[in-house]
Amino acid sequence: MSDIYVTNSEPVHHVLRKRAKINRKEKSISHMETWHTILPVIDRPYAHWLRTQGSLTLRIQERCDKFTVHNVQNCMASATYDEAILLGLPARQKIYTREVFLYADDLPVVYAHSVVTAQHLRGPWHALRHLGSRPLGELLFAHPLVQRSALHFHATRPNHPLYQRAINALNILPPKLWARRSLFILHRAPLLVTEIFLPDILNLKK
Repeated sequence: MSDIYVTNSEPVHHVLRKRAKINRKEKSISHMETWHTILPVIDRPYAHWLRTQGSLTLRIQERCDKFTVHNVQNCMASATYDEAILLGLPARQKIYTREVFLYADDLPVVYAHSVVTAQHLRGPWHALRHLGSRPLGELLFAHPLVQRSALHFHATRPNHPLYQRAINALNILPPKLWARRSLFILHRAPLLVTEIFLPDILNLKK
């Protein structure tokens, strides 16, 4: 899968490489979680959802009768180490966090976690403040200048902080929850979006 280029003709992976070099001075890169560009075939039931290239929101809406966004929180919080790496920040710096659950026919199907720096929240990503219960996809896929990096995949386990947030909408504790993440770039400002897929997404209409 090839990277999409940002508006200044610099590949997204070049931007990521520069940010990683800055943050490696503070802490070894080996402490980052392992996110993969290739999804293991053993999780084929989730594969077509994880590999969705366009709007995940739209794809879910097409497969249910009722779609809603449950806004969990919008706040400033400390960046995790890998979030800081990807956003080009010093470790533990405060970032703006948006957490929502996507519901299809009253069942939670996706937990979405989006983070951006305070500087870029005041700049290119200012519209993020005013989304409320509207899906982020309406903003990301409607703006002609937004570019997206390659997707990366990870099987979150019960000790993962995002797994722990995602299960708040579940009555069961799965051994793992598949997640994907990517950077959306607008005027060189990165927005990191992580989506965790919940079991009921497999029950949506084909």
